[in-house]
Amino acid sequence: MNEDRSHSSNRLPTAILSRRLSWLAVAVALALLATHAVTSGCDHDEVEHLHAAWMVSQGLVPYRDFLEQHHPALYYVLAPLARFFDGSPRTLVIAARFANLAILATVLAVFLALARRVLDDRTAVWPSVLLVGCFFFLRNSFEVRPDPWMCALCLVALWQWAGFLRDGRFWRSIIAGLCIGFAIVFLQKAIAFAGLLVVGTVLFALIARHPWRRLLGGGAVLAASSALPLLLLVLLVSRAGMWRDFTFWNYTFNRFYYFETKFPGPSALAVLGVQIAEQPLLWLGGAGGLWLILRRRRAVAEKPELVLSAAVVVGIIVSLSRSRWPFSHNLLVLQPPLALLATFALGSARLHRARSALGALALILVAKVGVLCFTYDENPGALQVQEHALALTGPSDPVAISPPYHPIFRRDSFFFWYVPGYNAQAYAECCRRYGCKHDNVERDDRSWLTQPPKLAYAPGGEPEYIPRDLDAHLSEFRSTSLPGLWTRSADALPVRNRVVAAGGAARP
Repeated sequence: MNEDRSHSSNRLPTAILSRRLSWLAVAVALALLATHAVTSGCDHDEVEHLHAAWMVSQGLVPYRDFLEQHHPALYYVLAPLARFFDGSPRTLVIAARFANLAILATVLAVFLALARRVLDDRTAVWPSVLLVGCFFFLRNSFEVRPDPWMCALCLVALWQWAGFLRDGRFWRSIIAGLCIGFAIVFLQKAIAFAGLLVVGTVLFALIARHPWRRLLGGGAVLAASSALPLLLLVLLVSRAGMWRDFTFWNYTFNRFYYFETKFPGPSALAVLGVQIAEQPLLWLGGAGGLWLILRRRRAVAEKPELVLSAAVVVGIIVSLSRSRWPFSHNLLVLQPPLALLATFALGSARLHRARSALGALALILVAKVGVLCFTYDENPGALQVQEHALALTGPSDPVAISPPYHPIFRRDSFFFWYVPGYNAQAYAECCRRYGCKHDNVERDDRSWLTQPPKLAYAPGGEPEYIPRDLDAHLSEFRSTSLPGLWTRSADALPVRNRVVAAGGAARP
């Protein structure tokens, strides 16, 4: 006990903030974030995933009845919530976001346990301030996507696998394996995390001269444990009759869409630049941690958390640079490991004299998060479109409205219901290269006859969100009081519908 206190007191001068001030900063940041979760507008993905959950609650099947490119676990988890809040988009969004805030609290707790291991200080709190001082980490943690669920499971897996590398207890590898398996069940991107965990393990074994026999045994247990949730996923998807569509949209199409398409998208350098500018202490500290790992390999021989984190951080940055769509939420699983590396660097005794300045900067960054919580908004006009759409349609009326403007609680006329301008074009090209079971583009062409939308929305300046062939059918609609929102006329040219059904031209 006395040795622990003595050791802890020797480490305390390297803390950049006191425990009391650190807890206060974390509490204030989370309180502001909860307010932001209630008041801010929705991201495109949030509406997409919540609408998919609602459609599942109505008995529709992903991939077969509507387009999706993600594993379906989140939709089935959120389906009861979507059914309960049916008709109230804003309430549903807030409820789902608060579920993610609970997941964020778990992430912060697990991260703190890892950081204390890295610092050899059981009382440290200040590393948490590095994460709550990053607005994009907080924002992406509460937005409704499978990524926060994946991130939490991956971090627990890293925590428990590092624990196994420390003490060799096989129950830790079982927990790590189950978490990796369930992370993949929620999102296929966790497969990359699992691969990077293997890379980090090999590197740690080489640095620390870890016994390979025990390592291989633990790895076998981890692999077997991770296979159990994946076998369950395969069983459920196969029993639902969507295995072929599931593999096509999640793997064949996604590989093509994210690595081969040429649509205008964000630059990886620009995304990383914004992230670094928004939380420089996290990113520069993480870079310092990587440098120390290279320079002080003996010091990290007893800290597997650092080597695993380094492999994850470097690997995800490399993969981000290859993606055609490197959005900020793709960095969510990277940020806790990056903060561990920053903790290692900022907790170094060499920065003892700079700790006051670093602590002040950390608090300034938390204050910046507070400002952004009241000023940053996503698609502020989307809620108005949603409310108009619900008011102008009944429960049985189909619509052609892309997220984030989609009213969530209405069915869609078309299979390509979100980002139709890009997705339908990419699908047609993917089918030419790899073959497809169905022709969903032709299916949507027929939908103008069989189930035309009661309401359609064409947002200005966002052509990729406009329903396919709306311009050819615009004479069948009349404008509403909201610019860009069109409602179908009662006498909407049934003659042309008969021409289309007979195989005539679809365009006027």
